[in-house]
Amino acid sequence: MITISELSENDFEEVLQIEKVLFINPMNLTQLSNFSKQDSFIIWKIDIGKTIGYVSFFKIKDEAEIIKIGIEQSYQRKNYGSYVISEMKRIGIKKIFLEVSVENVKAINFYLKNGFYKTGTRKAYYKQKDNTRVDAFMFSLEFW
Repeated sequence: MITISELSENDFEEVLQIEKVLFINPMNLTQLSNFSKQDSFIIWKIDIGKTIGYVSFFKIKDEAEIIKIGIEQSYQRKNYGSYVISEMKRIGIKKIFLEVSVENVKAINFYLKNGFYKTGTRKAYYKQKDNTRVDAFMFSLEFW
């Protein structure tokens, strides 16, 4: 059974471990704590008896901007991310925005599969470990 719930401080370490494995520039405890204190910032954990992932997003009225979806690699491509998108719709979100690295083909394919459409490109948006920069595609999804 999949449970989506708001992240509590007790869950921070699990999310940070997932971050370290999945992302080039993972959040640290201070950043996660600061984000979690913002009124419009939401972090959900994805739990199946253990935390396997999370989604972080800003929610303003009926719109959301996804900051990150992180799911442990062994649980990717098993529809957990799609379930999260469905949950966002269920709570009344009508439009979702996000950016994704042009190099992240798995994520791009995930968003396209879930009905997102490309709305543009942000040049040199993401900073790499070697300090080079890579473009990001902007995606959007609307529920009506």
